[in-house]
Amino acid sequence: MLTACISGAEVYTPRSPRKNQYYRCVEAHFEELERIWDERYQRQYGYWRPYVLDVIYKYLDCGDLHQGFARVRCDNCHHEYLLPFSCKKRHFCPS
Repeated sequence: MLTACISGAEVYTPRSPRKNQYYRCVEAHFEELERIWDERYQRQYGYWRPYVLDVIYKYLDCGDLHQGFARVRCDNCHHEYLLPFSCKKRHFCPS
C-alpha cells in the first residue's frame, strides 16, 4: 500500500502477513495436512510433492523482517522504512 509522504511523494506501507486469515490457517494446519495426505488425499490428488514444503515454508517466512530486508529512504523528506524480502512464490505470495 502507498501513502503520502510529507513532501507529497508516495511511500510503501508494509503489510502484516501474520494478521492475514489465510496465513494463520496455513500456519495452524499445514503440518496436519502433510501428516494425513497419503491416507486421505493421495488417491484423488496424487502423491505428496517435496517442493510443497519449500513453497509453504517460504510463504510463512515471506514479509518477515527477520528473514531479510532492504532499507528504503526518500531523497526528498529523508523518511526511512524497512522493506521485507518477498518469497516470490506464485499463487501463494501475498506481496
